[in-house]
Amino acid sequence: MHIDKPIIIAFILFITVLLAYFLVFPAYQKFKELQTDLGIKQAEYDAQFEYYSAITQTYYDLKGYEEDIKKVDSALPSDPSFGRLVYYFQEQSTKNGLMLKSLFLAKASSSNSKNSEKDLAFSLTLLGNYSALENFLASLEKSAKLFEVTTISFGAGDISNEEMKFSTQNIFTYNLQINTHTY
Repeated sequence: MHIDKPIIIAFILFITVLLAYFLVFPAYQKFKELQTDLGIKQAEYDAQFEYYSAITQTYYDLKGYEEDIKKVDSALPSDPSFGRLVYYFQEQSTKNGLMLKSLFLAKASSSNSKNSEKDLAFSLTLLGNYSALENFLASLEKSAKLFEVTTISFGAGDISNEEMKFSTQNIFTYNLQINTHTY
């Protein structure tokens, strides 16, 4: 029996093509599909990595401004601590040579803004001379808290005998309306 070489070569080539088509080509298609999925997953991972890197960088940038943020928080507190404000007014008036005769919460109202801003208005009655009032207003202006003096009225006040002991010339009674804000 004599087998023809060209027929055997054609038969082997045909078998090789069939095996390649049914075995290798599906595996190659699966490989290409997995490679595409890997590229998509890698792109998603890179995007998430960049996102979290940006968040981390922003976090550390904000850590650098921590002291400034604390100043803003103290200037615009989230809760109206009346005790601190009363103490602040007493301290500043005494420090600047004024006597705080009375302090009233004139009004507390909510603003119509989205930030739920609350306006607090205080009415202060102070006793002292003009330069002391000027120093008091300068200390309010330099304060980290935001104060807005809306009205000032003054007159030769009712000075009692006890207050007369401490008084000098040019003593006036000052009525101030002061607004501040909380969030």
